[in-house]
Amino acid sequence: MYAATIGVIYDWLKQLELPAVLLQPRGMDAHEVMLNVRMVRQAARARRIVAIGGSLEGYLPALERALGKRCPPIMRFMTHLRPTPSDPHLWLDLEQARACCALILRWASEDGLLTNRVRQAWRRMQLLFRQLEVRRDALRTPLQGRYYLALHDAYRPLTHRLGMHSLGSLLPHEEQPISLQRLRQLIERARRVPLACVLSSTSEGLAAAVAQHLRVPLIVADTLEQYDPERNYFLRYSNLLTDLQRLAESLPRVA
Repeated sequence: MYAATIGVIYDWLKQLELPAVLLQPRGMDAHEVMLNVRMVRQAARARRIVAIGGSLEGYLPALERALGKRCPPIMRFMTHLRPTPSDPHLWLDLEQARACCALILRWASEDGLLTNRVRQAWRRMQLLFRQLEVRRDALRTPLQGRYYLALHDAYRPLTHRLGMHSLGSLLPHEEQPISLQRLRQLIERARRVPLACVLSSTSEGLAAAVAQHLRVPLIVADTLEQYDPERNYFLRYSNLLTDLQRLAESLPRVA
């Protein structure tokens, strides 16, 4: 059994038909997770702990200390991927996400879990990745060069592929209070460029107020940071692209 630190990894493991357990508590953002007894017990029973790494799962050092010599190997994608991703929200970069799944497949092979069912599941996933890549690439022309603000800019691995320009996050550190000085600076910066939208995972609060103040659309788009048992990674990513498609259709064409 593998222990997944976040819902996206758990979903990849289940899509590959590999035995898995999710450490991330339901309803909690990946950045907000604090280590608890349930997580320690589940991790102790795992063959490997599969994690994003970087700054995302801040509890991992505490988990290693809690388990000591009983701690399974922690496989951090940020350590194993080449080139090393610049942003820990790498699941929104389809090429990096595909590479993560290929790493999982390699570890499954080393652990004797690479069955025919797993191989068939991987072939299906590759097709789904390709379908998403085609949809994403079709958005590059209408969205390339567009500026946006985000409540919490987990979108950059995707928007970078689209050629969009991020002006920054209204709330860069979700566990810290809003900086009014930073907020004023971002609004002033946004006024100096043709801002296309404000991206947010929620339709209320700060992002909605800033979008209204700047008179630009608020695009409610999933960051995939919380686990959703009703929708898998590919469906959620498809819905994210649909949200960006609506934005593209609403923008005036660039001459």
